[in-house]
Amino acid sequence: MNPLRSLKTLAYLVALMLSLITSSLAVCVQTGASTADQSLWNTHGCWQTYFLWQYRAYDLRSSDWAGRGWNDACNVNLEFPKHWNAAYLVTYGLTDNLSHQFHGTIDYRKTAEAASSDFHQSIYHAPTDAPGIFGSYDPNTGRVSTACPLYNPASANANPGSRAGDFMHEGWHAWLKKYNYSNGTYGGHRAAQGNCTAANFCDYFYFHGIGAYAFGAMYQQNGTASRFHSPNQVQVEFLCDVADDGKNWVSTSVRQAAQADANQRASQRFINGPGYYCGSPRPW
Repeated sequence: MNPLRSLKTLAYLVALMLSLITSSLAVCVQTGASTADQSLWNTHGCWQTYFLWQYRAYDLRSSDWAGRGWNDACNVNLEFPKHWNAAYLVTYGLTDNLSHQFHGTIDYRKTAEAASSDFHQSIYHAPTDAPGIFGSYDPNTGRVSTACPLYNPASANANPGSRAGDFMHEGWHAWLKKYNYSNGTYGGHRAAQGNCTAANFCDYFYFHGIGAYAFGAMYQQNGTASRFHSPNQVQVEFLCDVADDGKNWVSTSVRQAAQADANQRASQRFINGPGYYCGSPRPW
């Protein structure tokens, strides 16, 4: 045996092992959960049947979630349990009040879940430790990434509503791709202008009344502002539906966190803002 080749082989194996170990370590804080996360968790008590369904419905992959709760799905301090906790809110949390909600559970589920449909081509969900973002969408791979500010318990956005709201935001970027809309040159957004102060994360709010979209029809558009949605708009409408039309078991902490997130986005992210504030009279 060639000693030099043996040393090179050993060095390669050590480097590979270190790479695998490093890739499995999460930067996100894993020592606690927000009050809103814990309160929602208490309603289902780690429902195994649900999370075994959810990881397929959202196309979560073990290689992405290793070290983040993939093998510890009942530990609410970790990222995978927090991810499916938010998905549980999407699946079961709304009253589906046709006369008051912007959209129905079916719309939000189809936006967030992985399967190809009228809402988007297939996507999949993964975590990211990228700094300075809540989430992202990769149009080349269909990857929807959610970042540490949605998981770190001290973050204002580390709650089920905000996390699920990001599912909507990134899922709507996938909708834009499916229907060939750019929505702006900054990753599907526009530069700060008008009433928007969030640099390079600006959208228009395309106003529509309650009942303008039948439940299941949020994907529809006519190429004009009269029937269209932007990513921040879908996110705000979902968060306000959680805040204002959550089922009676959706706790105050979950509702208030969703409302605070929505109202901050409404203030900062709409060029023609502030868009809509949760709790305001619904636009009939």
